[in-house]
Amino acid sequence: MNTPFQARGLRLLVVFTMVALLVPSALHPEASAAQSEKAKAQAKQRNTVPVIEQPKPVINYLFPAGGQRGQTCEVIVGGTNLASGAGFVSSTNPAGNVAPEGAGTIRITGRGVTAHRVQATNLNSVRLAVTIAPDAEPGEREIRFVTRGGASNRYRFAVGDLPEVNEAEPNSEKNQAQRLESLPVLINGQVLQGDRDYFRFTAQAGRTVVLEVQARALLPYIADAVPGWFDACLTLYNAAGKRVDSVDDFCLRPDPVLIFKVPEDGEYLLEISDIIYRGREDFIYRLAVGALPYITHLFPLGGRRGAETRVELHGANLPSETLTVALPSDAPANWPVHVSRDGRTSNKVFFAAGNWPEIQEIEPNDSMAQTNHVEPPVTINGRIQRPGDSDCFVFAAKAGQRFVLEIQARRFGSPLDSLLTLFNSKGAELLANDDTVDAIEPLVTHHADSRLAYTIPSSGNYVLQVRDAQGKGGDEYAYRLVMAPPRPDFALRITPDNPRVGQGSTVMTTVSAVRQDGFNGEISLSVEGLPDGFITSGAFIPGNQNETSLTITAPLGAPLSVLTPTVMGTASMDSGTLVRQAIPAEAVMQAFSFTHNLPTKEFLLTVLEPGAFALTAATRPNEDVQIPQGSTNVQVIVKVSRKEGIRGAIGLALAKPPAGLTARNAFIPADKDDGTLTLTATRQVPVGLRQNLIITGTLRSGRGNFTGVAPAIPIKIVAAQP
Repeated sequence: MNTPFQARGLRLLVVFTMVALLVPSALHPEASAAQSEKAKAQAKQRNTVPVIEQPKPVINYLFPAGGQRGQTCEVIVGGTNLASGAGFVSSTNPAGNVAPEGAGTIRITGRGVTAHRVQATNLNSVRLAVTIAPDAEPGEREIRFVTRGGASNRYRFAVGDLPEVNEAEPNSEKNQAQRLESLPVLINGQVLQGDRDYFRFTAQAGRTVVLEVQARALLPYIADAVPGWFDACLTLYNAAGKRVDSVDDFCLRPDPVLIFKVPEDGEYLLEISDIIYRGREDFIYRLAVGALPYITHLFPLGGRRGAETRVELHGANLPSETLTVALPSDAPANWPVHVSRDGRTSNKVFFAAGNWPEIQEIEPNDSMAQTNHVEPPVTINGRIQRPGDSDCFVFAAKAGQRFVLEIQARRFGSPLDSLLTLFNSKGAELLANDDTVDAIEPLVTHHADSRLAYTIPSSGNYVLQVRDAQGKGGDEYAYRLVMAPPRPDFALRITPDNPRVGQGSTVMTTVSAVRQDGFNGEISLSVEGLPDGFITSGAFIPGNQNETSLTITAPLGAPLSVLTPTVMGTASMDSGTLVRQAIPAEAVMQAFSFTHNLPTKEFLLTVLEPGAFALTAATRPNEDVQIPQGSTNVQVIVKVSRKEGIRGAIGLALAKPPAGLTARNAFIPADKDDGTLTLTATRQVPVGLRQNLIITGTLRSGRGNFTGVAPAIPIKIVAAQP
């Protein structure tokens, strides 16, 4: 056993030996100068990147995440690289004054909202002054930073009518509750680790007070949190401290709404927290409190385009029990509806816009012996009015007819978890569906609406049954049952919504198709609104595929700027030619694993200074590279144009190749301007496959990794040569 002295000496010997190994000059001063010169020479041979490529800014949260019309509010923005434009230095611009046009600005969608920077505490925290005009339209805006690193992600900023206050800590205990001097009011708050917030207010007997939280609505998905959002909970206490009510959601939506009929005059205490008592900087909320108009649900859930529909209104403090909704002939699928009372505007709900004749179910119709006779195409508006209820509809069809039978309910605020079942005239079950994922609705986390696509095998009568899969029911369990022939169509999404490209370089984007009602044809893509000199890869989404990669190459002389091009998709169908614009979207992760493409209002392409290097592939223009199935030696020469002073090997790889198509590890040597990528196509890659192939390059440096993209290469898999 070592004595304490021996152990101490052993530790000293180990440390001394490590120093000798790691820093030889510590033991041999005469070697220091020679080692220093050698190190400098080696550094010159290694990757050196004299240019600092500015990182892209990222917004994690805003506090507050909104403001009142006619007011100016101070907003704290937290994230990363929010002030990265400051002190920008490059080899070609040592003065640090090269930046995209508009760099250093705050970009906000819509009219009447402006912002300027008050203070940059550090690179990751900025204070803004946001001014909202009195006539600014209420609702959600998108706010972004534009720096020398490009455009940030969007963050939601709400414009409202109510007077606003920010929570004031300490208010984490009941005896520290912050007093709300008057109602109505909107509270901006933030729940940090181990936090909960308390507020006191006075209410009069007989009034109906609405307490509505926006939390997930501000930040729908968080990558490193489970369930993936701030899951707020509201609890209300009376003056004696007795709990009156508690809610943690509303109609299966995570943001809670508490509607409280005040029983007696007095003071009430309100608590807001995370349901499992988590907390972090991006747990931001907006909490409206007051006798506000609030729509809980509508019936029917929708109407026909070009027509007026009389609608039942349900909720609190509403101006009337009914409303007439007039849908224009070109109304979007989700038509916003709200009402006003005493100068206050209600929450917004969405009303479905349809194309077919509309009818309502007629009770009793809860069995095959009691059915409503309907004639497709038709949209039926109904309700599962009590637990265990079901609605049945009979229709005549001919052999070979194709139908799409679809429920619209959860997507329009109904709690119905529909189960749709098709029977023949003898009562035999033919087909059933509980849930179908609707890719157009990425904010829905439980896709509970049913859908059947069916070709009638023989002429006769058929019965369609609607019920709740959990056996529940009630006045709010409304649905729309659409019975119609398929209408092939598609929608497009483009990610990321904020790409950046260096002068003379290339950037890759992904265009995804959401195919509808059996459309599987090819979709041609084009990019519109780019200045002269920009080159886009010829792109299309092949039939039976759902995405492709598209590249945009900027000329060397392109102005440093923020551009807003649009991507269009065109497809030929039996009904004619369809043209659809690609909606920009941000790919966000939920709870470490699930990725959602959330639509945004702008597609922003930032043109920056040239990157460390630019890649091109030596292929023939406008010709597919043909790759025989089963081949192992198709070679593509990749060339590099390095910025002055850039050295180092560049690793080459494929981005998102089709299954079965691979590339051997390849690189462009440090002293060369080109390298060879060898492609292998297994026999599992189908003959006839056409796709854009994207080659990327990575240069590793002590300053970080630098990547480049070559313009897309169109490829085609052909049959193996005999």
